[in-house]
Amino acid sequence: MNGTRALVPLALAALLAPAVACASGYAIYEQGATALGVAGAYTASAHDGSALFYNPAALASLRGFEITGGGSWLATRQSFAGSDVGANSYPGYNVRESMVHGNFFLPHLYLNSPLTHRSSIGVGVYTPYGLGTEWEDPTRFTGREHATKARLETVNLGASIAYAITDRLSLAAGVNELWGSVELHQIRLSPPLPGSGGGRANVADVKLESAMRTGTGFNGALLWAPAYEWSFGLAYRGGIDVKIDDGDATFTQIPTGNPSVDAGVAASLPPNQKVGTTLHFPAILSVGAAWRPLPQWTWEADVNWTQWSDFDRLALDFKTTNSADTSLVEDYHDSYRVSVGAERRGRRFTYRLGYYYDQDAAPAESVTPLLPDASRHGATLGLGFKLGAKKNIAVDLYNLALFVETRSTEGISRDHYDGVYKAYVNSTGLTIGYHW
Repeated sequence: MNGTRALVPLALAALLAPAVACASGYAIYEQGATALGVAGAYTASAHDGSALFYNPAALASLRGFEITGGGSWLATRQSFAGSDVGANSYPGYNVRESMVHGNFFLPHLYLNSPLTHRSSIGVGVYTPYGLGTEWEDPTRFTGREHATKARLETVNLGASIAYAITDRLSLAAGVNELWGSVELHQIRLSPPLPGSGGGRANVADVKLESAMRTGTGFNGALLWAPAYEWSFGLAYRGGIDVKIDDGDATFTQIPTGNPSVDAGVAASLPPNQKVGTTLHFPAILSVGAAWRPLPQWTWEADVNWTQWSDFDRLALDFKTTNSADTSLVEDYHDSYRVSVGAERRGRRFTYRLGYYYDQDAAPAESVTPLLPDASRHGATLGLGFKLGAKKNIAVDLYNLALFVETRSTEGISRDHYDGVYKAYVNSTGLTIGYHW
């Protein structure tokens, strides 16, 4: 049963690798309904509390105190079809698998306040990364040795101070404290059983998880409005490393009813133990230009660059089974996202629409049942209106239809699980702001 022990590094790699959400890799860009109504093209025109995420320099232009809160509801659909490309393709042509339909709520809360007539501070709590995958019928899923269920949860506490150097130029700097936890479930299989025609049995359930651990990063931003019609924004969110030195790996034997097989599994199954690694959350640079041809209209285009190339290898440190220590190749590449959006402000309602293209970050070799990363296209609509006698309550809604490109492993998957992944995501969100 040496094969069982050899799979331990692969199992932990899946646990600690990045995960897919609504942006490339494992990033989540859904941090405010106002911004998502224009597909996230908000770096140069941010005008509510979510500026803390999209461009903190815009906080200097906000007046008074404001608390903004809400969230996004994500519904995901994912499927897999085996292919016959590659010399040793598995699970083979005509195999069809489906994920359990996912439903996730991602909250956000922002508070901004003036410090002086030229400076402001903003603080916020939001969810910048996340994952939730679960394949149907896990005991029969053909990719169960790689992942049957996975979870990545994060919470970010951010704070920034913005200062208006002039009426047209603002700068900001801040800090992010990120907490994250992960969990993965897998099922191990026996070698081909004698007399079974190559059949294999489930022999062990594997659970890998970590408690919440934290890392710190910094950010900076700029907002320049040379004329009323034009504004330009730049925001940089520094990378964050989260060190995990006490993750838990738990191995539970599944009896097969075959005494010799069960004895072999019991003798070779690794002991429960601690594992360690470092998670790399990449740096992101956003650049945007907004145009206001008329007082009621704003058009914007943004480009985001994410430094996924930081995730080239994953070093794993097993606290008991030291022989399993390894460094796994991932070779992610930097990716970009292009967003365009428009906002029209009317007497009663504000209407928004937008589109974005988000490039995949994972090479075909790294596409797995846990992380079927693919390029995607998002189309959004948004609506905003004011309430209250003083119109100091802002309500904003959006809906995002995310069309994920079909992604093939091209017969070169590192985990030798080859095929084609398809996905669709819909996101709906609400943000309510109170200004005084």
